[in-house]
Amino acid sequence: MTPTEIMRDLARDDIFPKTAMAEAGTRREEMVPIFVDLVSRLARQRVPEMKDPDLMALIPVFHLLGEWQDPRAYRPLVQMLRRPTKVIDHLLGDAVTETSFRVIAGTFDGDLQPVFDAIEDRKADEFARSSLMSALVLIAQLHPAQSHMIEDYFRTFRQRCPKAPVDLLTGWMDAIAALGLEDMSEPVREAFDQGLIPKEYCDFGHFLEDLEATLNEGVSPANRRYQKALITNTIDELSKWHCYTDEFLIQQKTRKVDNALRVAPWTEALTKTPDKLGRNDPCPCGSGKKFKKCCLH
Repeated sequence: MTPTEIMRDLARDDIFPKTAMAEAGTRREEMVPIFVDLVSRLARQRVPEMKDPDLMALIPVFHLLGEWQDPRAYRPLVQMLRRPTKVIDHLLGDAVTETSFRVIAGTFDGDLQPVFDAIEDRKADEFARSSLMSALVLIAQLHPAQSHMIEDYFRTFRQRCPKAPVDLLTGWMDAIAALGLEDMSEPVREAFDQGLIPKEYCDFGHFLEDLEATLNEGVSPANRRYQKALITNTIDELSKWHCYTDEFLIQQKTRKVDNALRVAPWTEALTKTPDKLGRNDPCPCGSGKKFKKCCLH
């Protein structure tokens, strides 16, 4: 397949573009600039300017860039994640909370500042900002030389963002537990005491459980969210998404025949619910919270 044919098939909404993704992998050097251009374009366009083929191709492109770990994609991807809520939902849907932190960590180019700036961007979506915190945890795990700067960032985050919204504070709390920052227990307790993290989200005891689990692990975060590490097989990852199941694709074809409004993959991106879901696993509802702090009860 030519690059043009690959992009054409990646943009189809009635197939799982397995062949196109595999072909893209064999022509990586040709495809990376095309993929990065797509991301850069969507990172700056207004929603009415966005073309359907670009939007349809974005989900496989986004994850392939993460799998290929090409640093040329890092800054455009981070810039995309700085879009406001309505825009980023239109672009990536559930990928914001499900996989974006793994994509960013995979493409990391050695400079943490773009992620720091995005986390502190008040115009950006709260879940995207929280996911970028998760990316920092994974970067610290994969690049130990960056750990000190990342840990210092979380230690000073409340001073940097004194009016951080609750979903961002929850991401901050989870990152502290995942990094095993025992010295930050008191600032987290203060956030709970001040009512900044509502009890319906979680309580301080849950935080201590998570922190202790990480400390007992000794090396990597105990939270299974981070144990998946980087994306290594995009085809396998996306094959588990509801929007690429046979059932959903048949519905798409039916809608096409009936001239009905078709549903785009980014609105149906949730992965299939696992048979066994641990309390510390990401909630399958796509909230970005842990299962025990979201839909368990």
